[in-house]
Amino acid sequence: MDIGESFVELPRVTSTHSRVTYSNLIQIADNLDFRNPIFHGKAKRNRSLGSAQAFVVELALSDTAFRDRLKKYMIGGGAKFVYMSDYMDRY
Repeated sequence: MDIGESFVELPRVTSTHSRVTYSNLIQIADNLDFRNPIFHGKAKRNRSLGSAQAFVVELALSDTAFRDRLKKYMIGGGAKFVYMSDYMDRY
């Protein structure tokens, strides 16, 4: 079984792009300041990669302009996408 990448297959998690993305997320996780008011009302987090990913996604999705830009990549222009915030979010 060949576990290498080829031009036919989708890139694996260890591709250069993914390594750079994960490196950036690790830096975000290492530098999060949970005293920042943006974290008030959020579930308790830690500095793990998963928490950093979740926070970046939540922060991006809370931005209306980002959501509007994101819809161009969705099926049907995002017509069926309904943004919901968590009951704990305080914006």
